[in-house]
Amino acid sequence: MFKTKIKKLAAFVLISFMSVGLLGTTLAEAHPHEWPPHRHEEPRRDPPPQNNEGHSTGEVTTAAIVGAIIAKNT
Repeated sequence: MFKTKIKKLAAFVLISFMSVGLLGTTLAEAHPHEWPPHRHEEPRRDPPPQNNEGHSTGEVTTAAIVGAIIAKNT
């Protein structure tokens, strides 16, 4: 009988801790105020257009990969 009471008490204590944790999480998530408050930022401006006389990043990357493969195989 003593072992049964200990098991019931342990189960009650564990369920209580889980309930308090769940309740605390629910209250923390449902809190209406946000912290830190949102900052209002100015919209970002597009950079000025640049001359497109050079190679794109994709072309340079592809050339580097192909060059590395060729160098490895020779």
